[in-house]
Amino acid sequence: MPLLSQSLDSQDLGKHRAAVAFELEVLAKKVDRFGWDRDRNSAAQDRLFTDWMDALQDYPLSEVKAACVAAVLGNPNKMPNEGHVRAEILKARKDMVARSKLPEVEDYTPRPIVSKERADEIMKAAGFRPRKFGGAE
Repeated sequence: MPLLSQSLDSQDLGKHRAAVAFELEVLAKKVDRFGWDRDRNSAAQDRLFTDWMDALQDYPLSEVKAACVAAVLGNPNKMPNEGHVRAEILKARKDMVARSKLPEVEDYTPRPIVSKERADEIMKAAGFRPRKFGGAE
């Protein structure tokens, strides 16, 4: 999967980063008991947004949202950081790859090569008579 920071144009990447920042704000309001809003427009809060956007900008928003949910459900008494969310994304991707692997064939025995004479017998038994070149049958 290509990195979103390399595949999106600057305007779309900016919108995506803003959506990631919004997910941080939702998560912070959900978990933080001390008032996320009191730090509104502070340098510290701006830095939190930037850190989250930098760490998660290359992941689709659907994966970021799902990872936020997984991080909260996995540890409901703790505010996840961008590292927790990224770890949940990578875990989900690993699980998806593991589920999509085809089962290995354990005992593959190649079929024997059939001689021309045996092939002719099989064709004759099946009632198939190919036409010969030159009109002769």
